[in-house]
Amino acid sequence: MFNLTGSEIAFLVLIGLIVLGPEKLPDAVRRFTKGYNEFKKMAGGFQGEMKQAFEEPMRELRGTADAVRKAAEFDIGLDLKGLDLKPTDVKKPEAVAPSDGGLNFGTANPRRQQRKARDISQQSAADAPADEARGSGE
Repeated sequence: MFNLTGSEIAFLVLIGLIVLGPEKLPDAVRRFTKGYNEFKKMAGGFQGEMKQAFEEPMRELRGTADAVRKAAEFDIGLDLKGLDLKPTDVKKPEAVAPSDGGLNFGTANPRRQQRKARDISQQSAADAPADEARGSGE
């Protein structure tokens, strides 16, 4: 877990011998190893519980992934090499009617259509006397 080499362990024992002395060092090493073993046991138990807790959801996910993989590999048995996939009856798009300006979002507004018709009739009525005046003056 700590990845200590032999020389590093010897160095730590030497430091412990200097700090604790020869009387207390063996007892300190025993307590350290006992605590370290307890720690490893608790870490192993925790890992086991985590694996057990995630085992069922992971199994379900694997099953779903396998089902998706099988569905993606599903072969309906068609031989596409013999089929003519070139479109033969392609219709050309019809010409688009010229726009009179503005946006049309669906059906035409009846009031707007009535207003346009009224404006056109008023404009043609106003143009008619002017046309008559021009025609009689010649």
